[in-house]
Amino acid sequence: MIENLRPLLYYPLGLLPPIFFTLRVLIQWIQSERHRRSYVGRTFWRLSLAGNLLLILHYFVQVQFPFALLQVGNAVISWRNLNLMNSKNPCSTKRTVAVLLASFALMTVAFLAQSHYIIGKVDWIRTPTKVFDAATLHHSLGWHILGTIGVALFSFRFWIQWWQAETSKRSVLSKNFWWFSIIGSVIALVYFVRIHDNVSILTYGCGLIPYFRNLFLMKQKPVT
Repeated sequence: MIENLRPLLYYPLGLLPPIFFTLRVLIQWIQSERHRRSYVGRTFWRLSLAGNLLLILHYFVQVQFPFALLQVGNAVISWRNLNLMNSKNPCSTKRTVAVLLASFALMTVAFLAQSHYIIGKVDWIRTPTKVFDAATLHHSLGWHILGTIGVALFSFRFWIQWWQAETSKRSVLSKNFWWFSIIGSVIALVYFVRIHDNVSILTYGCGLIPYFRNLFLMKQKPVT
């Protein structure tokens, strides 16, 4: 019964995160053009957090543990940036790390529970099933490794940003953030095109032009 729902939920759940991520990138782009520099505001992180949470749910339903886990990390980092921007007395770095580790543990337990009670065997990653193609397709481990590397590089931009935010105690997007955005999204797109994952193609392909534009703006005028 639940297995039959996975193809039906592919588009309803999967198309919502790209909407939030596209809005995030477009608004950040518009704000950067107005400021004539690479700019990040609260809206960027609010839309990021909403998209992260929805994408976690999507990857959980489609049984894609590595991608869900990376989105968990991104969600905590989005929350942390909002915490730094909104609070006069933000949480300590140690507490943030504790929240991150607890979130990773909960996600892992959730996947193990799904494997045990619903799937009947340990299953960490699948090619997603769609309503028009209900049969589960299988691709080689090499393709899944490539995809994980691409998504990891794409997500690593947030880890670099987090480290910089903790160091400066303010939210900022550096050149490294945009370079990892470009490199990670290109590698991830190769994988997602190969496995015909339309939702992830939208998720990782919608921001390439703004990524390059932010780098151009930063070359014109350093971030202050």
